Amino acid sequence: MAAGKAGTIKGVGLGLAAALLWAVYNVGVEIGRAEGFTSADLAILRYGVAGLILAPLLAVQWRKLPPSLTLPRAIMLSCIIGPPFAFLFNTGYGLAPLAHAVVISPGMSMLVANMLPILLDGQRLSVNRKLGIAVLIIGLMAIAADRPVTTGSGDTAILGDLCFVGSGSLWGVFIYLMARWRLPAIATTAATSILSAVFFLPFYILYFDPAPLPLTAWIEQAIYQGAIGGSLAIIVFASSISLLGSGLAGLFPALVPPLAVLLAIPLARQWPNALQTLGVVIASGGLIVSLDQVARFFSRK
Repeated sequence: MAAGKAGTIKGVGLGLAAALLWAVYNVGVEIGRAEGFTSADLAILRYGVAGLILAPLLAVQWRKLPPSLTLPRAIMLSCIIGPPFAFLFNTGYGLAPLAHAVVISPGMSMLVANMLPILLDGQRLSVNRKLGIAVLIIGLMAIAADRPVTTGSGDTAILGDLCFVGSGSLWGVFIYLMARWRLPAIATTAATSILSAVFFLPFYILYFDPAPLPLTAWIEQAIYQGAIGGSLAIIVFASSISLLGSGLAGLFPALVPPLAVLLAIPLARQWPNALQTLGVVIASGGLIVSLDQVARFFSRK
């Protein structure tokens, strides 16, 4: 354990705060799509605002950056977790229900992040991790079973689910590379956000028209996308990892699905149906069970 009792309590509080922030971000995307923002609008807000917020932190840490964080690696990560990720994730919200997004995307992230070390590094999964993945798959199947034939725009919801599969897979690759290369979370996020904004801004200006929405709506989404989802949540989560270690801190992203579904009630006025609720509960349980360090933590109490 990276800290004593006081540090552990603080780390748990930070982890809970990070999960809550990510849940708010997920609901914010849902609200933005419902208001008329396009995937391109939300992407430029996420990376542009996050880049502006995190650039000073990157400047402060510039002389202390590890040699593992090279420009080619930062560019590669920007291609993985930059505009392609944002396009898939934000587009999915226009096609599938919120409950699908908050389970399928993090679920696929966990699956990919666990499978890549097995396939590429020869690692083996623990019993808890295998059980958690099995439960997770059952939850994903329950979520996928709740699929309306079409949405109001005539697009099938399964296309939205596939967008979440794609975005979750990209995030899983990002997690794997972050761990394999031992990259600092805040500096890496700042670098990828800045590069993503620089690369995407010319295309946004040339090929996309900003949504004709009030300035207040743009400010609201700038907070959801860049300040909360792209900056604050990552900084808080990184602080939790420094106090708890990656094993126990990894519990808290598993709390995002139920928190997002609950927050959608007051923020987006969306109530989950019975099948969505069941899928969220099962999949979230799978995510939690898969984190084998949690059992070790509580066994020492």
